[in-house]
Amino acid sequence: MHDGHRGRLLQTVNKAGLQDLSDIQKLEFILFYIIPRGDVNPLAHRLLNRFENLHNVLEASVEDLMRVQGLGETTAMKINALLQILDEYQLDKFKNSITVESEQDFLDLIEMLLRFKNQELCYIFGISPSGVVCNPRVFGKGNSSKVNFEMVDVSSYIATYRVNQIILVHNHPNGSAIPSSKDEESFVRIHNMLLFTGAKLHDSYIVGRDGIYSWARKRFIREFAKQDEELDLPEGHQQKMINSSEEQ
Repeated sequence: MHDGHRGRLLQTVNKAGLQDLSDIQKLEFILFYIIPRGDVNPLAHRLLNRFENLHNVLEASVEDLMRVQGLGETTAMKINALLQILDEYQLDKFKNSITVESEQDFLDLIEMLLRFKNQELCYIFGISPSGVVCNPRVFGKGNSSKVNFEMVDVSSYIATYRVNQIILVHNHPNGSAIPSSKDEESFVRIHNMLLFTGAKLHDSYIVGRDGIYSWARKRFIREFAKQDEELDLPEGHQQKMINSSEEQ
């Protein structure tokens, strides 16, 4: 009986796509790939009851997923890995096609990767001698304000990929892209360390709920917020956002 339901749902998706399915059906369809046998409908209901919507399920931590009745560690890790697969798709799609001269394309990429994440992530990108952005790597995961670039990670990356320039990117989940004092300290520390390696910090970007901030230019270079949205920004940064919008 369950195999018949799986087959019918697969045919529906194949013919009409996912958009007309209910959230329960969408989650069931995802769980088919993770749990190869049995009725996943009760588990789909429990997941939505706990997390309220599909994107919260996909963004949930392994620990939070395991609090759902009937969901073990292996299944939780597989669900948690789904967004990582989508991130790899985005990175592979843009591989070797973005240069330092096409910054808007790079901003599109990091916006897709980080804008809606509820976990803080740190990315390092290299720049090839021809100016191609290459070799993206994640070097940190954690809760907001608890992740930072470690010097050993940056040094190891440069030694491994032998690049002369790097780009650092991280996000502030549910917060402003304005750099914190810890961000500023990290940027300066890495910039100074690179002086002794022969490599250069091209820029360090922060992706927040309000936009993308460039450390090199000390301002927002992309704004996400609606014009009438009140943002909780430090004094003086509202004008920076206005100026950055006018310059684009």
